Amino acid sequence: MTKNSLIRSLQKIGYVAPMLAASVMGVGAIAPEAEANSLVPQKEGEVNVGLGACLPTPDGCSYLNLGPLIESVVSLKDSSTNTKSRLFVDQSGTANKYGGVRFKSTDIGTSDGSGDYWFRPAAMKADGETTLVEKGQLEVGTFLFTFTQALSDLTVNWFDTERQGGTRYTAFDLNGNEVAAGTIAAGSNNNVQETTLTGVKSILLNLGERHGGTGDGVNFQLDGVAAVPEPGLMMGLGAFAVAGGFGLRKRPSDSPSA
Repeated sequence: MTKNSLIRSLQKIGYVAPMLAASVMGVGAIAPEAEANSLVPQKEGEVNVGLGACLPTPDGCSYLNLGPLIESVVSLKDSSTNTKSRLFVDQSGTANKYGGVRFKSTDIGTSDGSGDYWFRPAAMKADGETTLVEKGQLEVGTFLFTFTQALSDLTVNWFDTERQGGTRYTAFDLNGNEVAAGTIAAGSNNNVQETTLTGVKSILLNLGERHGGTGDGVNFQLDGVAAVPEPGLMMGLGAFAVAGGFGLRKRPSDSPSA
């Protein structure tokens, strides 16, 4: 049987393209390499964190699509503000307005000038609609991110962490067991720090800390790597597909010979 006839036979019984690729490569097939993907939408807007309707903008009101790897994001009561914060995606260096939340093109201590997209918290009063202080420049909040599957690698980039002990994280696996926890050290103005974790199904982020009328504002990025099938599994699927294709060859014709 030729490669093309094998493909046609497998297509008849419903095998999809990824399995075909493994089957025609034979026993030497291996799993594809995992690639890190930014989990920050490359578009500005508000993230649904369970606080009801989104805040109005000049273009209307709608929540962002977070993509295939983020199942949900929930805002929890922050220990330093005693309220739940809203969450946005903000491109560094641009001005935006969401209700009473106003992000300037250049914010005090929170603009890296890179043009990158960041998750950006905004501390709110108890009503969830009124900014707590600084008209949205208090980047403080506590959020629980849950992913659609356990990530083999999760990298968190923290921007502008300047208060010792003010930013913390706790990561959990598929069974809800704690797999990692830590505190981000204080750094210089506009610093970026990186934390990489493995086997994470959900992560609790406690970002920044209010002190008086201002606070330590922290933006963050998430880069995730979804788990890929083990090489042995891919080879097994390929062999199964090949066996199915050759099995069709032995099947008698449905119509009598001419």
